[in-house]
Amino acid sequence: MSSLHGPGPWPPHAMDLPDEPPRQDDGKVHMPSVIMDGVRTHHFGFTPDLDTAREVAELLRERVPYERLHDRLAEARALELCDELVRELARSELSRRQVYEAGRCLAEYGTRREAVKIGIVLVGASGDERDRELLLLLGTLEEFTLYAVVALLRTQPPRERERAVFELAGRVTGWGRIHAVERLEGSDDPEVKAWLLREGFRNRVMDEYLAPLAATTGDLYSALLDPEPDDALVDGAGGILAALARGEGGPTTGISAYGEAVPALARYADLVTTREATLQRLDHLLTIRRHLRRPPEHWAPGDVTALRRRYADVLAQPRWAGLALAGVADPEGADFSLAQRCASALGLPILPQVVARLRADACDVFAWHGLTRLAGPEVLAALAEELLPLDDLANGPGDRVIGEHHEMALETVVKALESHPGVGLPLIRAALRNRRVPVRRGAVRALRAWLGPQAWPESPENVVAWVRAVHAVEPDGQLREDMQAFLIEYKQR
Repeated sequence: MSSLHGPGPWPPHAMDLPDEPPRQDDGKVHMPSVIMDGVRTHHFGFTPDLDTAREVAELLRERVPYERLHDRLAEARALELCDELVRELARSELSRRQVYEAGRCLAEYGTRREAVKIGIVLVGASGDERDRELLLLLGTLEEFTLYAVVALLRTQPPRERERAVFELAGRVTGWGRIHAVERLEGSDDPEVKAWLLREGFRNRVMDEYLAPLAATTGDLYSALLDPEPDDALVDGAGGILAALARGEGGPTTGISAYGEAVPALARYADLVTTREATLQRLDHLLTIRRHLRRPPEHWAPGDVTALRRRYADVLAQPRWAGLALAGVADPEGADFSLAQRCASALGLPILPQVVARLRADACDVFAWHGLTRLAGPEVLAALAEELLPLDDLANGPGDRVIGEHHEMALETVVKALESHPGVGLPLIRAALRNRRVPVRRGAVRALRAWLGPQAWPESPENVVAWVRAVHAVEPDGQLREDMQAFLIEYKQR
């Protein structure tokens, strides 16, 4: 892949591995292993697998054939095994060379991801600076970045460790970026600090994971005090401050934990006031303004009042509203969604533009979300019935996929109809028969909400027949119970 795409980041299709599991079309959420590793290391934790670590150490001691070792490791969970295995190897009588040869063989020739991960772990436990290029190459695949980062820290000379991790961090953009950048915390390298503030905090998961580290390790406020900061720094600062604002109560510490938040926010507002108006900067300003409505309790009231006034003054400049309206004027524009979000936050009337967008792209789920707030239920339902392929969306539990965006759009519209009995019955019928469990659940939830004192605009017998039909074939146990509850509640009303 490096010969085709360079050092990285590589395109998404280049991340596919030989053992990629087949896509399951049962409508349920299936989390890729790279995401599971990230979520478990950051949120859920995991139980170390000591028994397997001992078993693997014994297999290495017995010098079993490579194929047998590979196949056993392919069945393991590397995340649960790696630390215990390193400790077990340190207690064993295995030579460093023996561990290294097994690790290189697994890392270079393995065909199953868990076995390759363990190979990287073994290289990290027994290799040296000569393994740098191999670890960087494997680490460019997001699936292996976490393991390659740790191995680089263990194998590279002290003065080269941070630079190796820094290089790898620039090659990845998702969970790999998060794992790598977290190992750069506390860096005093000017190049690393400058990159963190401009680019390093950005990732395809959530910028909130890395924004606190970027603000502190990158020394954000001091950088903003530069009399003429470059545009990349200004935009990076806006992204970091907006992510910190969103991060309150999120996966990491938010803006309340950033000690220089107040002066940094004030300085950012000053800088944006005289800079070119862009949608990205407008979005950052609006995100920060929204957070200032509920500031941290330990902020001085006078500081809060001053910041609120400052951001209100900046956003009152007519150029921002004009920018947002210009962004939604082209229904096929690449920045339409961002412009829509900004225009909505500014309270601008954009119903015709959102309708035009949906006529140009009925898969735009964000536009459907916007329409639920801008249009009445009848208008919403009528447009959805016109634009969504309802016959194709009634594709049955576990059947073929016609497009997740259409399905998510249907789910969004059906949810908005919960408080409007009888509106959008064709949408409800299609949703009841959709492939995805959340879409079917949304339809049942709407129907149960309709069983109130209000009378449906038309006889509900047909709807009850629809529910009975899908109840008979519903594969999800909980949803089948919900359907049965609806039938009982209808009979009792």
